[in-house]
Amino acid sequence: LADLAGAEPYPLEGCEKLTMKFPLHVFSRLLGPCFTMAALGETSVTETTMVERYLVERWPHQELGERPSGANSIAKMRLVCMAQLHTAEDKQALMKAYGSLLREDRSVLGSELAMTGCKGQAFECDTLAGTEYFRKGPAFLVYYGPALMQKAGSKDPSGAMVILADILRKARVLWPLAARDADKTVIVRIDVIKTLPAQALAFPDHDMPYVLSRTNNKEASIRLVTMEAIQDLNWRQNQILSFKSKEVTAYPRATVTPSVEHSPRHRATVTTSA
Repeated sequence: LADLAGAEPYPLEGCEKLTMKFPLHVFSRLLGPCFTMAALGETSVTETTMVERYLVERWPHQELGERPSGANSIAKMRLVCMAQLHTAEDKQALMKAYGSLLREDRSVLGSELAMTGCKGQAFECDTLAGTEYFRKGPAFLVYYGPALMQKAGSKDPSGAMVILADILRKARVLWPLAARDADKTVIVRIDVIKTLPAQALAFPDHDMPYVLSRTNNKEASIRLVTMEAIQDLNWRQNQILSFKSKEVTAYPRATVTPSVEHSPRHRATVTTSA
């Protein structure tokens, strides 16, 4: 709020921008979390509990009915928040698109978005118990993920979620699941694609593939790589992204090499083998 009011060089204009020009529905969303944050004083409340309470409060009951529970529930609630949709039709279209995703993509989103990054903590409505993700990490924070869902997802929600799923899938190849990393979070930066339409990412007008690169132990970022530079990539630190919706082909991580089989037209899956 301070940044918004201070965006104008004069105090009066800054106040007017905040009080007269700021969209009411956005202002309401800023005030809404204040009630959730009142629980910070409760000693029994964990970070995960706070996030889950917020997601539950943000769920649009009137447009989408009762909040989801069980597998995929946290993913659905987070995607609705990320997309910032205003109409009931758009929110319903988002959930319909999620249900129509390939099982592999839906499974990736449902599991990865339910990771907490807090050891010993799990969301109450989707604990991930019985899955390979249970009590493991690291969790992923897709920096500018909401921007992707709001830009690409506004016109093609299915395409945007396919893109998000592949980013998370390839990040998991770079950071395999491990119990020792249950309290860690990796930031995945997607600045280079955050404002691009899903169609432009699935069918680019250039021959340079998008690559997810591990920049350090806690961060990764997307970058464009020339076809000449592909041969020099370290495949333990880089994964080619594929933003087209299709069946996933499995490749063991240990055998990934810069060859035709691992061109941008193919995907690698998450494996739990060493």
